[in-house]
Amino acid sequence: MTGAPTSSPPSRKTGSTATASCSRFSTRRKGGWSFSTALAEGRVTGELCDDRLGWLDARLGEAEGKAAYIFLHHPPVELGLTILDPLGLEQPQRLIDVLSRHGNVRYIFFGHVHRDIAGTVAGIPFSVQRGLHARFMLDLAGEEVIEQAPPVYSIILIDGARVVIHSCDFLEQWPLWSPATGQRVR
Repeated sequence: MTGAPTSSPPSRKTGSTATASCSRFSTRRKGGWSFSTALAEGRVTGELCDDRLGWLDARLGEAEGKAAYIFLHHPPVELGLTILDPLGLEQPQRLIDVLSRHGNVRYIFFGHVHRDIAGTVAGIPFSVQRGLHARFMLDLAGEEVIEQAPPVYSIILIDGARVVIHSCDFLEQWPLWSPATGQRVR
């Protein structure tokens, strides 16, 4: 997905020092919104001010009948991670209500928790990519701890009715084998 923002969304939460940005981008056939939740002042949770939520609501309305993809930082859903769930988006239902009302959001992408996770919220699929920093070990019953794990980047392919996410642990060095010959090539 490439392209310059096609609208001028709010970039500062009124009356707060928290900042975030919103932008719209388009692919050849699809539109998407990069929707940055702000770091809440003095906390690591995410804030979503009325201005940014209104901006997104208006853009989704303009895109009625077209698929939309949402990219944001803080999780808008509890993930079952006892120490990380409280660090997500504050009042996430406000965002979910807007996304559900329009019915054209096909996928939500977010980060912040440094784990590979996929699921659905209000019938909308989502995924979290691990990122370029240490990740939290999976512990659904106790306290998560940080583990050193290889950084990863992801390439997201959106084409027609499919969303495909390829992740690359780019610092990992594994032997390479030719599928044609079965021989090791590196």
